[in-house]
Formats: sequence, structure tokens, C-alpha cells
Amino acid sequence: MSIARLLQAAAALRAGLLAWGAWQDARLQVKYTDIDYEVVTDGAAFLAVGQSPYARSTYRYTPLLAAALVPNVTVHKAWGKLLFCGADLLAAWLFVALLRRRRASLAAQRWGLALWLFSPFTATISTRGSGEALVTCMLLGLLLALEAGRPVLAALLYGLAVHWRLYPIIYALPLLRHFALQRQRLVAAGAAGQRRSTLAAAAAAAAVDAKPGPLRSAWQAAAAAAAAGSLVSPAGIAFGALSGGLFVGLVAACYRLWGDQFLHETYLYHASRIDPRHNFSAYFYPAYLASSGSAAAARWDVGWVFSGAQLVLQAAVGWRCAGDLPFCFLLQTMLFVAFNKVVTAQYFVWYLSFLPLVLPDLAAARNKGRLVGATAALAATMCHWLLWAYLLEFQGWRCHLAVWAASLAFFAAHIWLICELLMAWRQKQAARAAAKAKGIRVRHGPL
Repeated sequence: MSIARLLQAAAALRAGLLAWGAWQDARLQVKYTDIDYEVVTDGAAFLAVGQSPYARSTYRYTPLLAAALVPNVTVHKAWGKLLFCGADLLAAWLFVALLRRRRASLAAQRWGLALWLFSPFTATISTRGSGEALVTCMLLGLLLALEAGRPVLAALLYGLAVHWRLYPIIYALPLLRHFALQRQRLVAAGAAGQRRSTLAAAAAAAAVDAKPGPLRSAWQAAAAAAAAGSLVSPAGIAFGALSGGLFVGLVAACYRLWGDQFLHETYLYHASRIDPRHNFSAYFYPAYLASSGSAAAARWDVGWVFSGAQLVLQAAVGWRCAGDLPFCFLLQTMLFVAFNKVVTAQYFVWYLSFLPLVLPDLAAARNKGRLVGATAALAATMCHWLLWAYLLEFQGWRCHLAVWAASLAFFAAHIWLICELLMAWRQKQAARAAAKAKGIRVRHGPL
């Protein structure tokens, strides 16, 4: 099927889901539309009459989202869903543009597009009224702008993405290191002797990387010390200043209009959010026990373990994998979701936002059989969790321990898949280093 046909089929699927959702909302007790869509629509209604969107309790988004959904009130309530579905299709176009720049085959482009367009997460989440695809478009636009040599546009899109949804802040480290590595390559290309030593070092790195043990650890420690200055560059400073300036400007403008309530609901709430009822996170049951407020329950407050692991792993992957931004963003996002103290279905769209870009690399990986197995385990443990969550939420069973056990199994499957993805990334880097050592030209684009 051609790319145009895939886009047409995806648009038809979303139109059908929107029609089904309208029917279900009108006739069934269980609604198709996400409750958060109602919250944002109410916030937009307050904004439309000159009031604060935060007058609607539980509105915890940027005011820009309420502004974008004002037509929900003035035109038609389906406006926002149409906007989010349009963002799905725009993201698909950006995927194709990026895959072509990465010289992916036509088959890889089609598979990547199908993965995004027909995933049950992306198709249902946008039609139920969640706008995660808007941030996806910003982040894909960032990557495409870097590929096209337009760092100013990339910085502005990144600043907007962080303002819109705080989690993209995790990509700051690899972005800064990306510019530093790019500068190093330019400097190395200017001196033939230095270029030869760089190729030899890359070959040595590949040889050591292939042999786990003390030698590999020693080499990595030495490499880390040598790369201590590989974070700061003029281009990185300019990128950080521009994206940070936009973020601060937007925050200042919103704070001027809506004050402390804006800061708390948009940012501070999410930084400290826990869900003691139930969610996919392995932290849910400790949070449930700690929420009783008793002195004995305090020992279950182990959120610092999850936050600490999240921070260390983000830094390690962000530093090590910055040479391949799509792969790095995918790994960082999966780690962020796996170790987050609250995990909902919308979060899975976050790493689906990068998976199509690395699909050609995964198809060529030597461990693709294990990748398929880990993906199947993730899907199976997700379904297992949904069964227990349904029994707890809708049937009233007292099965919190069973839900937690399902969350732990889901977490283990997550970690397995992340390990296999890291293995695939290492194989790609080793192949690239070996090709450079043999004098084969290896493309070093912005990504």
C-alpha cells in the first residue's frame, strides 16, 4: 500500500472512531470520550469569557491548550478531537520526511507509518480527546529542523514542547551533547592526522565494546574522562539560550495572567503527582499503602528510589547515546515511563513518537528475535494488568496485590525491552565504527 493510501486509510479509521465515539457517548453508560477532554473543554469555556482556565477544577495543562480548544465552545465540541487527529496525520508526514532523510527504504517508511497510524494507542487516544500528538509533532519537527540545518526553528520547537508538556526536558542533555559532538566532528575533519587517530580510536572502542570485562570498563572510564568537555559548544549554548528563553517567556507571560495557580497546576502538580488508586507504575502499591497517613505507612514511601533511578539512567543514556538522537530519545522516554511514579496509557504514545524512526535499525539488528519476544511480553503483561485493573475498578474486587503483581510484571517486560533496544543500538554503533575503520564512508548527519 502506498504512503498516500496509508494516510487515507488512517484518516478514514479516525473518522469512523469519531462517529462511534459520538454514538457511544450518547447511548452507553461507559463513555468513549476521555474525561480530560471534558476538563479541557470546560477550561476553554472559562477562557472564552475572559476567566482563568484553572477555574475548572483539575485543569492541569498549559493555558495554550485551552486557547487552542476555544472552538470547542464557539464552533463545535468535536473541534479538539479533529485537531488531535490532524496532529496524528501531521506526525505521520514528519515521520516520512525524517525516514527519507535517514535513507530508509520505502518498505521501512511504510512499516513505520503503519506502526504510528494504526497503533491502537495513537488511533484511540486522539479520537478520545487526548492531545499527545501535538507534542509529538513538536519533537519530530525539532528533529527534522536539526536534520535540515535549522537550529533556530529546532530550539523554538523544543522550548514550546517543554512548556506544553514538561517531560521533554529529559532530552536537554543529549541535545547539548549532540551539538558538542557535531563540533568535535567538524574539528576532527579539519586535520587529517587527527581524523586517522579518531578512526583508530573508534575501531578500538568497537573492539573493546565487543568484549565485556575489566578491559571494557577501563576503556569506558578513560573515554568518559576524555569526554568531560564534550557537553558545551557555541551552538549548544545558543540552542539552550533560545529554547530556554522561549520557555521562560511563556512561563512569565502565563504567570503574569494566572499567577501561582498556573505554576502549581501546570508544572508543580505533575512533578509531585502520585496515584494511590491504581495505574501501570510499579510504585502504585507502595503509594497506596503510604497514602493511609499512619506512622507505620511511612516506610512504604519509597518514591525516592524510583526518582533516583530515573535520574541516573536518564543521565547515562542521554550522555552515551546522544550521537543518534532518535534512538536516544526512544530509550530515554521508555526509561522515563518505566520508572515514573504514575504511568497511564497516554504515556505509551510518548515512545511510539520515536519508534518508527529506529525501525530500520531494529529490523537489521542481530537480536531482533529477542526484540520481538520482549515486545510480545510487554503487550501480554499490559493485557494482564488491564484484566486485574478492570476487576478492581469496575467489579469492586479487593485485588490491589494482584494489580501490583501485574504492574511488576509489566515493569520487568519494560526493562527487558529496553535492554534489547540498548543491545541493538550498540550493534549499530559497532558496525558504524568498524566501517569507518575500514575506510568506508559513514554518513554523519545532524542526527
